[in-house]
Parts: sequence; structure tokens; C-alpha cells
Amino acid sequence: MHKIKIGLLTGAVMAGAVTALAPSPALAAASATDGVCPKGDVCVWSGKNATGTRCNWTGDDPDWQGGAIRCRPYGFKVNSIWNNGYTSDPYNKVRFFRNANYGGEISDPVQVTSKPINAANVSIRSHKWAK
Repeated sequence: MHKIKIGLLTGAVMAGAVTALAPSPALAAASATDGVCPKGDVCVWSGKNATGTRCNWTGDDPDWQGGAIRCRPYGFKVNSIWNNGYTSDPYNKVRFFRNANYGGEISDPVQVTSKPINAANVSIRSHKWAK
């Protein structure tokens, strides 16, 4: 079971914890924590080199824009990704999609990495942990 922290960049912070079993739906957290991604999460940033607004999850999210918690409060495009998951977990890769409900896969699944990797200003709307 995983805990997910929820917050917003603007200083008006909503905090809470949700328990989810991977790969069940999970809520996103948005913050300005540059270069930091909690172990076990997948994180994305609006800026290159893990800068700008960050969103992170421990589980799947079928709609970054239309759910109760929205990763993209400012409509940013993803410029950094860090899969900081556990290599021992069978669901240790992350698949990203341009549409809600896992439609329009963007690329091959992202493997666990030791640091953030830069992306090319990508529009992402959902993601799913995969084997």
C-alpha cells in the first residue's frame, strides 16, 4: 500500500493521504520541489532538469486534467520525467498517454532511472504503471 501526498504550487496547500494498491488509480501532487522525487513515485516537471511545477504519483491516473485532483493546474507540458519506482516491483515501468483513460500512448514505457530525464515539451493526460 502506498501513501500519496497532495498539494498545490500556489501556497494554498491541500494536504492528505490516500491509500492505493498499485496499479490502481492514484491522485497527483503538484509542488515546486525541484529535482526531488519520492522513492516509489513517478514524477513529472514543467521545466527541463526537474525544475518548475512537479506532479507525482505512486499509482495510475486515468485523467490528469479532469479528475478530482488535477496535476496540470496551469496546463503545463512535461519537460522532465523521473520514474523513481522500485526495480523489484513487477509494475516498475510507466506508460504515458496523450489522452484521458490511457488513449494514445506516447512512447515506450519509461524504465526506472537514477535521476530525471528531459522530455520534449510533451502533452500528457494519463499514465499507467506497467510490467
